[in-house]
Amino acid sequence: MTQEAAPRHSADEPAALVNDLLIGGVQDPYPLYAQLREIGDGVHWSDVLQGHLVTRYDQVRKIASDHETFSSDVFWGMAASAHKPEDTEHLRFIDIASRLFMFADPPTHTRIRSTFRHAFTPGAVARWEVLVAQVTRELLDRYPRGEELDIMPGFAADVPVAVIAEILGVPAEMRPKFREWSYAYASTFDPIVQGERRDAAIVTSLELFDYLAGLVRERKAAPREDLVSELVRTETIDGDLLGDVEMLAQVALLLVAGNETTTTLIGAGLTLLFDNPEALEEIRADRSLLPRAIEEMLRIDPPLHFVVRLTTKDVVVGEHELPAGSVVWACVPAANRDPRRFADPERFDIHRDDNKHLSFMHGIHFCVGAPLGRLEGRVVFDHILDAYPDIRAGQAPALRRVTNIVARGFDTRPVVL
Repeated sequence: MTQEAAPRHSADEPAALVNDLLIGGVQDPYPLYAQLREIGDGVHWSDVLQGHLVTRYDQVRKIASDHETFSSDVFWGMAASAHKPEDTEHLRFIDIASRLFMFADPPTHTRIRSTFRHAFTPGAVARWEVLVAQVTRELLDRYPRGEELDIMPGFAADVPVAVIAEILGVPAEMRPKFREWSYAYASTFDPIVQGERRDAAIVTSLELFDYLAGLVRERKAAPREDLVSELVRTETIDGDLLGDVEMLAQVALLLVAGNETTTTLIGAGLTLLFDNPEALEEIRADRSLLPRAIEEMLRIDPPLHFVVRLTTKDVVVGEHELPAGSVVWACVPAANRDPRRFADPERFDIHRDDNKHLSFMHGIHFCVGAPLGRLEGRVVFDHILDAYPDIRAGQAPALRRVTNIVARGFDTRPVVL
């Protein structure tokens, strides 16, 4: 839909579209994102979210850039903080989950994030390339050519788990549990995961917390050459060390963020290549195109769909005057396909020069693990095309998650190797 041809819309239409998006179980959310972006000023109230949904690029970038107006200290006002006060295990979970630095503003955010300042430098990430390549080859060797399989559970989910487990210093036999724990913990941040589903996710997340707490204690007592050892001995910019619970919360975040980002990138990236065979052929012939292709995959189908902020003062977003204390949900995939910012935004263009997408967000909360995610994507796709040069889409359709609005990656992605 072009801006010039945008039709008039009834007052009820945005609310209905938002409800369809959040609770309608739609397979493909992108047409709804596009409609909401082009209606009015692209800002819409949601009863389900109890906040405003923001969909245009400049709006989302403003929210990400102005941390003084749009606070990240949102945990206690979100569904993610839902718990049973009488349940001691719920209280233990909340005490840890509330300490993530992504839910903090400066100076707390600055202090905690500074612990990672040596962990994800270009030099540190470059040293992990050998590990990522080794893990990818080992997992690909399990699959003979010519077979059709769903690549999501057996490969896309396993690669990032194996990589982050190795980086953190976790034994290989724990990888299956890491994937289960990671998915459960990620589910606790989704506003539609409540009731019995949330109870189950909390129980499973506590298994993760208990394991990582033991790992942190071990590395404090006997450091090794792994990321947890580096983090527990790195002083913050204030000259102190993170406390045990603070450290536990950040390590758990690394696990979840690292897994979800790369798993989603593999499923979405393969789907985009299958849907755009000319691009696939170009990349097969010239692997130097992979870095740009990875950026385009991230732009057009990002791993994270919503980021939440809380206004600290009265502010205007679009044509809406939002009072202090308003909850704002920034819709990253809608912003990444905004025609006001990107030429021909629906097209998968591996030669796109100006590709300042918001998939890793912007400003002080720019994803600390972005360099690792980009490295994993490049290495994984390079090895897939080496091992299976004729890889193609399988007969069964690829299906997205419909039970998680924050992470809408593919549940299934059938391929023929």
